[in-house]
Amino acid sequence: MSESLPVIRHSFAHLLAAAVLRLYPDTKLTIGPAIDDGFYYDFDFTTPIGDEHLKAIEKEMRIILKTWKDFSGREVSESEARALFARNPYKLELIDEIVGKGEAITLYRSGDFEDLCRGGHAEDIALMRPDAFKLTRVAGAYWRGDETKKMLTR
Repeated sequence: MSESLPVIRHSFAHLLAAAVLRLYPDTKLTIGPAIDDGFYYDFDFTTPIGDEHLKAIEKEMRIILKTWKDFSGREVSESEARALFARNPYKLELIDEIVGKGEAITLYRSGDFEDLCRGGHAEDIALMRPDAFKLTRVAGAYWRGDETKKMLTR
Protein backbone atom coordinates (compact mmCIF):
# COMPACT_ATOMS: atom_id res chain seq x y z
CA MET A 1 0.00 0.00 0.00
CA SER A 2 1.32 3.42 -0.95
CA GLU A 3 1.26 6.07 1.75
CA SER A 4 1.66 9.78 1.37
CA LEU A 5 4.85 11.50 2.41
CA PRO A 6 3.02 13.77 4.91
CA VAL A 7 1.61 10.70 6.69
CA ILE A 8 5.07 9.17 7.01
CA ARG A 9 6.55 12.48 8.14
CA HIS A 10 3.85 12.83 10.80
CA SER A 11 4.69 9.31 11.98
CA PHE A 12 8.33 10.38 12.32
CA ALA A 13 7.18 13.32 14.46
CA HIS A 14 5.64 10.78 16.86
CA LEU A 15 8.89 8.83 16.83
CA LEU A 16 10.81 12.02 17.66
CA ALA A 17 8.49 12.70 20.60
CA ALA A 18 8.91 9.14 21.87
CA ALA A 19 12.70 9.44 21.75
CA VAL A 20 12.73 12.83 23.47
CA LEU A 21 10.51 11.51 26.27
CA ARG A 22 12.76 8.52 26.75
CA LEU A 23 15.88 10.70 26.98
CA TYR A 24 14.26 13.66 28.77
CA PRO A 25 11.28 12.23 30.69
CA ASP A 26 10.21 15.53 32.28
CA THR A 27 9.67 17.16 28.88
CA LYS A 28 6.17 18.31 28.03
CA LEU A 29 4.96 17.50 24.53
CA THR A 30 2.92 19.96 22.50
CA ILE A 31 2.25 19.29 18.78
CA GLY A 32 4.18 17.60 15.99
CA PRO A 33 2.97 18.03 12.43
CA ALA A 34 4.37 17.15 9.05
CA ILE A 35 5.50 20.17 7.04
CA ASP A 36 6.54 20.71 3.41
CA ASP A 37 10.16 19.75 3.96
CA GLY A 38 9.94 17.33 6.88
CA PHE A 39 8.42 17.32 10.34
CA TYR A 40 8.88 18.87 13.75
CA TYR A 41 7.65 18.60 17.29
CA ASP A 42 7.54 21.45 19.79
CA PHE A 43 8.78 20.59 23.27
CA ASP A 44 8.84 22.27 26.65
CA PHE A 45 12.14 20.96 28.05
CA THR A 46 13.09 21.34 31.71
CA THR A 47 16.74 21.29 30.63
CA PRO A 48 17.72 23.30 27.55
CA ILE A 49 18.99 21.33 24.57
CA GLY A 50 20.86 22.39 21.47
CA ASP A 51 22.04 21.08 18.13
CA GLU A 52 24.70 19.02 19.93
CA HIS A 53 21.93 16.78 21.35
CA LEU A 54 20.43 15.85 17.98
CA LYS A 55 22.67 12.84 17.28
CA ALA A 56 21.69 11.20 20.57
CA ILE A 57 18.01 11.84 19.87
CA GLU A 58 18.35 10.39 16.34
CA LYS A 59 20.07 7.33 17.75
CA GLU A 60 17.24 6.82 20.24
CA MET A 61 14.68 7.24 17.45
CA ARG A 62 16.32 4.42 15.50
CA ILE A 63 16.39 2.18 18.58
CA ILE A 64 12.70 2.80 19.26
CA LEU A 65 11.74 2.36 15.60
CA LYS A 66 13.03 -1.23 15.70
CA THR A 67 10.42 -2.01 18.39
CA TRP A 68 7.41 -0.41 16.69
CA LYS A 69 5.01 -2.72 14.84
CA ASP A 70 2.09 -0.43 13.95
CA PHE A 71 0.01 2.58 14.98
CA SER A 72 -3.31 2.04 16.67
CA GLY A 73 -5.86 4.67 17.54
CA ARG A 74 -8.56 4.83 20.15
CA GLU A 75 -11.24 7.28 21.13
CA VAL A 76 -11.28 8.34 24.79
CA SER A 77 -13.61 10.33 26.99
CA GLU A 78 -12.80 13.87 28.01
CA SER A 79 -12.22 12.75 31.60
CA GLU A 80 -9.82 10.00 30.54
CA ALA A 81 -7.90 12.40 28.30
CA ARG A 82 -7.66 14.98 31.09
CA ALA A 83 -6.41 12.33 33.51
CA LEU A 84 -3.78 11.08 31.05
CA PHE A 85 -2.48 14.58 30.33
CA ALA A 86 -3.13 16.17 33.74
CA ARG A 87 0.47 17.40 34.00
CA ASN A 88 0.65 18.82 30.51
CA PRO A 89 -1.00 22.24 30.10
CA TYR A 90 -0.45 22.18 26.33
CA LYS A 91 -2.37 18.94 25.85
CA LEU A 92 -5.09 20.18 28.22
CA GLU A 93 -5.49 23.29 26.06
CA LEU A 94 -5.78 21.09 22.97
CA ILE A 95 -8.37 18.91 24.74
CA ASP A 96 -10.38 22.06 25.57
CA GLU A 97 -10.37 22.98 21.87
CA ILE A 98 -11.37 19.49 20.73
CA VAL A 99 -14.23 19.38 23.24
CA GLY A 100 -15.28 22.92 22.31
CA LYS A 101 -15.61 21.85 18.67
CA GLY A 102 -17.61 18.77 19.64
CA GLU A 103 -15.00 16.47 18.09
CA ALA A 104 -13.87 13.06 19.31
CA ILE A 105 -10.71 12.89 21.41
CA THR A 106 -8.33 10.35 19.92
CA LEU A 107 -5.03 8.92 21.04
CA TYR A 108 -2.56 7.06 18.84
CA ARG A 109 -0.06 4.50 20.06
CA SER A 110 2.98 2.77 18.70
CA GLY A 111 5.12 0.68 21.00
CA ASP A 112 4.88 2.18 24.48
CA PHE A 113 4.34 5.73 23.18
CA GLU A 114 0.84 7.18 23.09
CA ASP A 115 -0.11 10.74 22.18
CA LEU A 116 -3.12 12.94 21.69
CA CYS A 117 -3.58 13.07 17.93
CA ARG A 118 -6.26 13.22 15.27
CA GLY A 119 -4.50 10.63 13.14
CA GLY A 120 -2.83 10.09 9.83
CA HIS A 121 -0.02 7.61 10.54
CA ALA A 122 1.94 5.04 8.58
CA GLU A 123 -0.09 1.86 8.27
CA ASP A 124 3.11 -0.01 7.46
CA ILE A 125 5.94 0.82 9.87
CA ALA A 126 8.40 -0.65 7.34
CA LEU A 127 7.87 2.54 5.33
CA MET A 128 9.50 4.43 8.21
CA ARG A 129 13.02 3.50 7.21
CA PRO A 130 15.73 4.27 9.78
CA ASP A 131 17.78 6.06 7.11
CA ALA A 132 14.85 8.21 5.96
CA PHE A 133 15.18 11.00 8.52
CA LYS A 134 17.77 13.38 9.90
CA LEU A 135 17.36 15.96 12.63
CA THR A 136 18.99 19.12 11.34
CA ARG A 137 18.51 21.90 13.85
CA VAL A 138 16.99 23.10 17.09
CA ALA A 139 14.94 26.28 16.99
CA GLY A 140 12.65 28.26 19.21
CA ALA A 141 8.93 28.68 18.64
CA TYR A 142 6.24 30.31 20.73
CA TRP A 143 3.36 28.09 21.77
CA ARG A 144 0.67 28.51 19.09
CA GLY A 145 2.84 31.18 17.42
CA ASP A 146 1.86 33.66 20.13
CA GLU A 147 4.79 35.74 21.38
CA THR A 148 2.97 36.32 24.67
CA LYS A 149 3.21 32.58 25.36
CA LYS A 150 6.15 30.44 26.36
CA MET A 151 9.06 29.88 23.99
CA LEU A 152 9.32 26.16 23.19
CA THR A 153 12.06 24.10 21.56
CA ARG A 154 11.39 22.93 18.02
